[in-house]
Amino acid sequence: MPSPFWTRLRRLIRTSLRLSAFAALAIAFGFLGGWLGPSVFQDDSPSASTSSTSDELVAALLPESGVTLDVRWGDLPRQLVQEGVIDLEKFRAAAQGAGSPLTPDQLGLLADGSDEPITFDSSNAYFLLDVLWALGLANDNTVLRDGPMAQSGWDQAGGYASTGGWTIGEKPGPEYLAALPLIRLTPEQQAVVKEVAYNSYRPCCGNMTAFPDCNHGMAALGMAELMASQGASADEIFQALKDVSPFWFPDQYHHLALYFEGRDQAWEDVDARLVMGKEYSSSGGWKQVNAQLQQQGALGTGGEGGGKASGCAP
Repeated sequence: MPSPFWTRLRRLIRTSLRLSAFAALAIAFGFLGGWLGPSVFQDDSPSASTSSTSDELVAALLPESGVTLDVRWGDLPRQLVQEGVIDLEKFRAAAQGAGSPLTPDQLGLLADGSDEPITFDSSNAYFLLDVLWALGLANDNTVLRDGPMAQSGWDQAGGYASTGGWTIGEKPGPEYLAALPLIRLTPEQQAVVKEVAYNSYRPCCGNMTAFPDCNHGMAALGMAELMASQGASADEIFQALKDVSPFWFPDQYHHLALYFEGRDQAWEDVDARLVMGKEYSSSGGWKQVNAQLQQQGALGTGGEGGGKASGCAP
């Protein structure tokens, strides 16, 4: 007779497959791919409705009301447009091509900024990813100027997905790398950014946020800089990354949540630093966890899931 542990895991397989479908669809749509995601989570079949555990896990990872962070944009989006880092017409065209035109609220944010807390949900997570990507790319910070990316050779800096892959600016993406003094940090705030950047990862890459070679890495760096500038601690930024990452990596973080669920740890209770560290959130760490779930039969016929996050720049 199966143990309660495996009964719970198998009950969650259907949710895993739905999240995998979302990730696959998002990849197909490319640069702004994740915007079509919310409908994939809605499964009206009777068998899905009988699994309260699956519903609870999805609600924990992707709350319907979204995730609101204690941080505000100010006028940074307007500055990004004004400086040409975001070319509004290119952004409009890319969003239109992805089937998710920029909304009046999103256009308003890019025109005027906002003093409201930033809320991520399934409808705007990839718009926010792109704005944070632009911020992380363009802001002049020592993590970029003196960190691992620079140490690998500044002449190579244009060859990464996060730099060469930025195609919606007035100029090529590499020309904006660490080019603008958008966020001024105190030494204490810079220390917070450095702590987060050197100890957080993402499942699409093997590099830490301090080496932001993909769009998610640049976005995470931008989020750390923005939050630190407004007084957030390293622990608060790690928690924000944990809360936001499932919107960007639905398949990967669902599998991680399954892993912890099998060890009697609810997702809400898992330490954010642990989750975002190399052991679980790097591509190698996530693949090891995923391989364990496969060997245990916890993923059913869903296979190993998407190794690349939805919306990850090529």
